[in-house]
Amino acid sequence: MSKQKRSKIVAPMSLFKAAVTSIADGIIICDPDNVIVLINPAALAMFEISGETSYLGADYNHFLSHYVIHNGDQRPTTLVQDQTSDAGDVHTISIKTPSGRKAYVQVRSVPIFDQRKQKRGMIHVFHDVTELRQKELQYQKSNQSLQALLSLLTAITCLPTIVDLLPREEQGPFLLPPSMHYIGQQLTNLVLQILRCKLVMLLSLRPPENHLYYVAVSGLEPEQEQIRRENSGRYSLADFYDEQIRAKLYSGEIVILPYSRIHLPFYERSDRNGLLTLHVPLFVDKQLAGIMLIARSDSDNAYTPEEITLAKSVATLIVFVIGCVSALNQLNGTRGKALMRQEADKIINEFLYLASHELRTPLTAIIGNLQLALHRLDVLQRQARDHPEILAQRFEYLRQPLEQAAQSAHLQEGMIQNMIDDARIQTNTLMLHMKLCNLTQIVQETVREQQERILDHKILLEITPSSEVIPVIVDEKSIRRVLIIYLKNALTYSPRDFPVRTQVAREGTLARISVHSQGAGISLQEQEHVWDRFYRTQGVAVQHELDLGLGLELYICKAFIEHHHGHVGMQSDSGHGTTFWFALPIVETTQEKAD
Repeated sequence: MSKQKRSKIVAPMSLFKAAVTSIADGIIICDPDNVIVLINPAALAMFEISGETSYLGADYNHFLSHYVIHNGDQRPTTLVQDQTSDAGDVHTISIKTPSGRKAYVQVRSVPIFDQRKQKRGMIHVFHDVTELRQKELQYQKSNQSLQALLSLLTAITCLPTIVDLLPREEQGPFLLPPSMHYIGQQLTNLVLQILRCKLVMLLSLRPPENHLYYVAVSGLEPEQEQIRRENSGRYSLADFYDEQIRAKLYSGEIVILPYSRIHLPFYERSDRNGLLTLHVPLFVDKQLAGIMLIARSDSDNAYTPEEITLAKSVATLIVFVIGCVSALNQLNGTRGKALMRQEADKIINEFLYLASHELRTPLTAIIGNLQLALHRLDVLQRQARDHPEILAQRFEYLRQPLEQAAQSAHLQEGMIQNMIDDARIQTNTLMLHMKLCNLTQIVQETVREQQERILDHKILLEITPSSEVIPVIVDEKSIRRVLIIYLKNALTYSPRDFPVRTQVAREGTLARISVHSQGAGISLQEQEHVWDRFYRTQGVAVQHELDLGLGLELYICKAFIEHHHGHVGMQSDSGHGTTFWFALPIVETTQEKAD
């Protein structure tokens, strides 16, 4: 090739290499024989390669074989160049690098054609989405934890009924009573979700031989759990643990050891030697009553101080429940049941207060990051208006899951706010910032905001007499919250072709706000309980937003209004819909009298 022809080729190639080098995504370019001819710095950093020359001239598939790769379902997979379609489909995978770091990337492989339509190679683009994937996993973990928490709260609420139904002779011999089996299952499920571990077991000791009984198990296959149920009570503590470990448990010490150091006296067809276990002793009346066992993969990080603290907290909750059950087991009649329910409420209040504050901090971070990501997409989409249409479609593809995640995160934020408000109501620490307000304006603004959020369902507002100022002394935020809950419930259960009607009217010295929905109505039996704490509407097949309130929203509405010296009510007729209303006292119109 002449020098003149060589210069014409070298110059464009050097410019092309410089352009690829500046791209933030990882780029690997191969020739028609699947041989790597170019790796940009971003790909070198992603795959932890010391220098470009290390793999230049190497086979692309052989290069990828040095890494552990999983698909979106976390199943082992391979990225073979020949399998890549000409359409440049995107595959989301995880890559485990030599240092042990796991990177989540979106891979797009596009063929290179010459002027004769002959394939001359492939460009592989690796877009790092590790940060986004970690936030998604954090959100999923938070959602699963909330569902497990809801099941636990339901179990504790049912505690008085469970204990009341148990035969008296079954309650004595166990330090962990049979009623703990139901609640214990919810607790082990909760720990399994929060710690992302492989196995959680709650074990009970029965004196004097200290035989071990399985109270609750989470994480085992049905076959494995059945084996343990069949062997429950057949073996003592000494059959599972050596003398040194038993001494630590009897002294109240938390024990961390490989699963292989636990001797199973019965045969089990499974390999659990790769697990690291955490054993938390449970004491009742200064006597070892049971053990909570947690197991996770030995390859994962060791148990952090925060995780050990969480395990201790759950153990304390278990002992607290045991104490309540043991003390109240001796009581009979109406007074005994009332005291039992009171103690169950105390457990719920304390747990709600702690859980809501612990969950709110990471949830706030999730919402903030999602909003930031959406904002950046808006900016990029505006900048990309002059680019090909496929780019805009790609932005929309990224936006949809972000918007769904943000919506779900806001729902979870509402659940946590319900928990916090309930805890404040129960402990008499609810703070209201009272001031003179125009109730008409509060209702108008709240209805307008909800209508802007839900465009496909009409909300009608009637004010009688129209445009009248209705002066009230209220905590504006609380009144808005009550009205939003009323409207949300009405919009959820009302057919979309029937508008939701909101009315504001004077009734003597009271202002009455009502929200009417044209739904199926609520039965008389349910109407007696809709304002009860933790009551959830029965017979609803779909998980509506009302159910996501933990059965607290209407209870909180009633408490808010009663703190304003008002009252709430409802009216429902089969086939004519349901009306929820609240009334507040109207004050004198002069600022001086209001003060």
